[in-house]
Amino acid sequence: MIELASVVKRFHGRVVLDHLSLRVGAGEIVGLIGRNGAGKSTALRVLTGQLVSDGGTATIGGHDVQSAPLAARRLLGYVPQDGEVEPFLTGEEVLRFCAEVRGVAGGEDVVLGLLRTFGLFEARHRLTREYSEGMARRLALAASLVGAPPAFVLDEPLNGLDPRGVHLVRDTLARRAQEGAAILLTGHFLETLERLCTRVVLIEKGVVARDLDAAMLAGLRAAGRSLEDVFLEVVAPAEL
Repeated sequence: MIELASVVKRFHGRVVLDHLSLRVGAGEIVGLIGRNGAGKSTALRVLTGQLVSDGGTATIGGHDVQSAPLAARRLLGYVPQDGEVEPFLTGEEVLRFCAEVRGVAGGEDVVLGLLRTFGLFEARHRLTREYSEGMARRLALAASLVGAPPAFVLDEPLNGLDPRGVHLVRDTLARRAQEGAAILLTGHFLETLERLCTRVVLIEKGVVARDLDAAMLAGLRAAGRSLEDVFLEVVAPAEL
């Protein structure tokens, strides 16, 4: 459902993604981790069509994000790293706009349901510029869910959330994966990602350094080791 195939991206002659390949299938939650500057956000921006790669392909549901951007984006729910939403719309207006653009049947019920689910119903008529960081992050996630797309790309979706918000997002993503969605997310909360994800991919210098499936993650726990241990094995302390 989500695929990067031998993607190359350079900035000012510096290689950020070096023939990076990654696939996320239906029902998978894949955590993409790595040190700052490893290429995580760049990979997601290529997947969402915000950046044009210098080689390779990025596809959503088989649609190339560069040659068929509208077809790809119809299948995608996206939360950017900053979680920014339109500051001069209310929370309800943001979700209504998403529902209208995506042609969601019963849009009003969907919007009100999401506002309740994400604890934003009482703030639905407030401009989003008045929202706290956590509220804006929850609204961005709610917006990505409008229309129940089959693929999600989430750049550090847990940033700015309190423990209750983290729990809500974790449960929401787990439920969507059970319903068959493909989910790719980045983050630095390694313990949370270890519990949430069915796979964790660690990239270093723009390439895949480790690809740990559910069995490997379970093996780490059985051996008394953690995802942090693997991270520190791959990334030199001087590079953290």
